[in-house]
Formats: sequence, C-alpha cells, structure tokens
Amino acid sequence: MRTKFPMYAEYEDLINDGDWLYEQVERTSDIQLPPVMNVLLLATWVVISLIGFAVIFIGKNTTAGIIIIAVPTFIGMVIKPTFSLCIMMLALPTGSGIGAAADFSLDRGIGLAVGASFALNLLMTRPRLRLYNKALWVLVLYTIWVCLVSLAAPYLTLEIRRTFTQIQLLVLAFIVYWILHTNGWKTFNWALRAYVLGTLGTIALAVITGAAIRSVDDTPEARYAATAGQMIDENMLASLVCLAFLAAIYLFARDRKLLWRVVYLVSMLILPVMLLKIGSRGALIALAFTLLSPLLFVRQVLRRPALAVLILVIILLASVSAGFIVSRVGLESNVADRLTNINRAEDAVGYRMMPIKKALSCIAEKPIGTSYYGWFEYSGLRIIPHNDFFFALGLYGIPAAGLFVLFMVVLMFTVRRIPLGWEKLLARAILTFLLVMGLDVPQLYQKHFWIFLVFVMASEQAATYFTPEEDLYAEDEPVVSLSNPLEEDMPEYVES
Repeated sequence: MRTKFPMYAEYEDLINDGDWLYEQVERTSDIQLPPVMNVLLLATWVVISLIGFAVIFIGKNTTAGIIIIAVPTFIGMVIKPTFSLCIMMLALPTGSGIGAAADFSLDRGIGLAVGASFALNLLMTRPRLRLYNKALWVLVLYTIWVCLVSLAAPYLTLEIRRTFTQIQLLVLAFIVYWILHTNGWKTFNWALRAYVLGTLGTIALAVITGAAIRSVDDTPEARYAATAGQMIDENMLASLVCLAFLAAIYLFARDRKLLWRVVYLVSMLILPVMLLKIGSRGALIALAFTLLSPLLFVRQVLRRPALAVLILVIILLASVSAGFIVSRVGLESNVADRLTNINRAEDAVGYRMMPIKKALSCIAEKPIGTSYYGWFEYSGLRIIPHNDFFFALGLYGIPAAGLFVLFMVVLMFTVRRIPLGWEKLLARAILTFLLVMGLDVPQLYQKHFWIFLVFVMASEQAATYFTPEEDLYAEDEPVVSLSNPLEEDMPEYVES
C-alpha cells in the first residue's frame, strides 16, 4: 500500500537568504561616535591647530607650537585611523623637504605617529587583522629577502639602515591597507582628498615662502624641485604631482559635492603646469601613456562610452590649460631645452643604460645581488639602475627581481577583478603610471610608491560600494543559486 502525503517545513526564526553569501560585518577600526561629536572634535582640533600655528609664526616659539598641534592630532589619530591616514596623505607630497636636514622631517614624524596610533587603536578596537590580498604576502617575502641579502653585505652597518627602511615601508603598507580595508569607501575618498589638498597646499606654500625660487636657482637646469621646505628630487616630485592629478580626476568624477568638484577642477588645471615646470621627461611620458591607455580597451570603451568621452575632455582641458599658461608665462630656457632637445634625451638614455648593463651582468656574476652599498663598489658607477626591475635585479639578485614581477602580476589580476567603473580606472591608472615611471626612475625605496600600490589593492573593495550586486559577477562564471530548496520545483508527493 502506498501512502501519499505532502511535505511541509517551518522555521522557528526567519532566515534571510542574502546573509548566506556574506560574512557578518566586521567592526571598523574607527571608533564610532555620534555625528555631532565628530564635528565637535574636528572643530576643536582646527582651533587648537590654529593656536599652535600662531605660536610658531607670531610668537616665534617653534617647539611650543609643535607640541600644541601634535598632542590633539595624535589623540585624533588614535580615535580615528581615517584621520590618521588623512594626516599622512596631507604630508606625503612634501617628501622629506620639511624638517631638520636629513635627520628628521615632518613626513617621518607623521609616519612614526601613524605607527604608534595604529598600535594603540588596535588595543582598543581589536578588529580581526587579515591579509586578503596576496600582493601583501609577496611584499613580505621581498622584504625578507632584502634583509637576508643585507646581512651578507660587506658594509653591514650601512646596509642595516637600508634594511630598516624597507621594513618600515612594509609596516606602513600594511597599516594603510588595514585602515582602508576596515573602514570602507569614505576613508578611501577622504584619503585621496587629503592628498590632493596636500599637493596644492605644499606647492602654494613653496611659492609663497620662496622655496620654489630658491630651488630653481639651486638646480643646474633651473628646474622646480621644492615642496614646502628643502629641495627634493625632481623626478620624485613629478611623480607626486602626477599621482595627485590622477586622484583629482577620479574624485571629480565620483564626488557629487560642488565645492569639492571646484577644488578638483582647479587641481586639474594647475598640476599639469607644475609638471612642465619640473621638467621630468619620464613623468610626462608616463602620464600621457596612462591617460590614453583606457582607450586601448575597446570592449570597455564600447560598454561605457561616457567614461572615454570624459577622459578625452580631461586630457583636452589639461593640455589647453598648460599650453595657455606656458604661452603667457613661458618656461625657463633650460627646462624648455631639456624637454625638446632630442640629443640631450639620447645622452640621458645612454648614461642610464650603463647601470642597467651592469645589472644584467649580475645574473651570472652576482645572482643573489650586490646589496645597496656594495653596488657602487661592484659597478664602479655613481648611480644605481634607473629602473625598478633592474634595481631589484642588480642590488638584491634574481629572487628579488622575480618577487617584484610576481608582485606586479598579482596587482594586475587584482585590477582585472574590479568591475568596470571609476575605481577600476583609478587602480589601472595608478598601476600603469608607476610601472611606466619605473622604467626610467627607481621607486622601490620611495614611500609614495608603496602607499599608492596599496590604494590599487583597496580599490577592489571600494568598487563594491558603487557596484550593484548583480554586476559583481558579470564577467565571471555563473553563480550557483543558494536559494531555499523548498522553493524549487519538487515532486508534489513522496512515496513511502
């Protein structure tokens, strides 16, 4: 005998199918406060900082003014790591130009404060620290190898200092990634805002205080090379300006607030002019290739033609602005000759090819590298390879070069996973610019290089803030349905 009966199932608690696909939301590293309290704390910090600046410039007491500014700033950095990251991005465009010679600088002081505030915030918020991006693990392996090579170097004391710099860069990259990952898109947005404002502010201060004039007089080719304090490397400053220009384009497209868009528009008009005054050929070539590179992806241009049109408008606007200013004011004769003289460019390429050839010879003679200071003794040259790959190959050997290539490949796959939008374009632009710039300028020991590569990693998470859920898997394989099986087609009866 067969008995037929229907099946029914009831749940004691309502189950949300959408929660099955995602983990529970983690606690942010920013200590959550009411909006009114956030505004009050920010206003208090601004007032105290203004008092500190008054003590420095009017009262002529630098030490007391720095203490007045530093104490509330550090407290805010502990409470809000987003504020900590913004302060660091404000000072990043200065390089090491503000401070006491080479011993201490504003940039280094803020870096130490970021590290200390990270440790204190970690003790209070205790978020789970997880490294989702494999590129960070590759960076860890690269740092370990640099340490091992340095321990076997002839000039151990000097090499330990270089090794400590590399460890600092690793720690800083981890902290920046942790802040961006634990706080979401608003932190991503505010950090880039702070960087654009910091770039504009340091350029304005350099012009007002006369540092720009002094740097032009001091450089042999009359090139603009200062930020707000002492003269720094021209190519490094050009890279900082280009990254600010790319960030301003992204923020102009993504930010909806009119006042901020005016700031970004001013940045896009001023920064190309400053780039011409710096006279870095490598930066100009890298920026031009970066701006035109999105047009090489034909399928994406056809999918989002508005993005391509806006990029072309921005290129035209920057070109017209730079051309108008240069036609009215003009460039220094040496800078103009540097940018237009083909023979000088060929001489520069020939001069920089010598360390690259020496780095190639290291494959057979020094497969584990020469170390930083050992390079000068081995090569007999006064310069290091002006190329990121050959810098790693010549100074730290074949393993370091392989890890560098692996690191970049992992970042390329990270960019590939990002859905098509402004975050994908920003991440691709930063990575493209730094790669092309690295063909002519060594950047592996510069802070801004690693910080902005971390922004490339964080762009994947930032894109999810704007991308609809159904678009996240648009270019991937079909997603297996996890809906309630009772809702699917089933036999009406079960035989027993």
